[in-house]
Amino acid sequence: MSDRTAYDLGPLASSWARSLRARNLSANTQRIYARAAGDLREFLLSYEPEDGDARPAPTQLEGAHGIHREHLEVHLTRLRERTSPGNAHQHFRSLKTFFNWLVDEEEMDRSPMRTMKAPALPEVEVPIIPDDALKKLLGVCKGTAYKQRRDTALLMMFLDTGGRLAEVTERMQVALDLDLMVLHVQGKGGRERPLPFGRATAVAMDRYLRAAGKYLERELLPGDPLWFSVKRREAMTVWGVGTMIENRCKEAGIPHIHPHQFRHTFAHLWKVNGGNEDALMRIMGWRSRQMLSRYGASAGEERARQQHRDLSPGDRLK
Repeated sequence: MSDRTAYDLGPLASSWARSLRARNLSANTQRIYARAAGDLREFLLSYEPEDGDARPAPTQLEGAHGIHREHLEVHLTRLRERTSPGNAHQHFRSLKTFFNWLVDEEEMDRSPMRTMKAPALPEVEVPIIPDDALKKLLGVCKGTAYKQRRDTALLMMFLDTGGRLAEVTERMQVALDLDLMVLHVQGKGGRERPLPFGRATAVAMDRYLRAAGKYLERELLPGDPLWFSVKRREAMTVWGVGTMIENRCKEAGIPHIHPHQFRHTFAHLWKVNGGNEDALMRIMGWRSRQMLSRYGASAGEERARQQHRDLSPGDRLK
């Protein structure tokens, strides 16, 4: 390691975090950005060139000894190899936002990422959840105890709304309207929208809320979290929800289900049953129609086969 002191991005990352809070971005977006800045900080502080021709660790923000494109490329390459292309792609977008903010704040003259291209993101079809797996998953949650009522309601809400993990999890009681059957959420970019849900989910939520009041031994208040943990009786986190789903999958004897699979499953079922695409975009919080193709890729062959059964030229001759 060189005797030179590596540059510490920590103070600027903290300032950026305060800026993000001031913009009222969603908690999940803030976490993603903070993690990307934190990972880059750790990388730069411990960076050692792999060969003598490579740039040494930066000792200042910019300039001859500043953060260079080469540092970012090495960081993202190692990140992709250690984790996944999707994670590296997410870090790229977050860090590009970070360095653009530094330029806007006049901390830098130019972003070291200004000419960088995002890491290639391979097309990966997210598997939808089969009906039999959903039935088994909900089956292990049957019962009248608080945890059973809560887990059933959570799973139904994910399945029935297509909401993102953070959108459904990080809610207060005031966001829920059982009479209109909508959950008001805050999506990407701080945009708010209502997530409609059906009668079965409304019943599951009503049962859960009654069970929660008994479990807490008090009346639920509008400012209370929507979901309470079992042991601490505090707001559930996105990690807590993910762990719950993982444990329930093990109980049901089915492969692990990632919470985002519910979102793809919702989009698939909407399209396979002839749902309107404009309505789907509103529910999912999409502004670009490209997302219809991306989410439509999951089980797209199944939908094609179903439509062929309905429209088969050969069968029409009969």
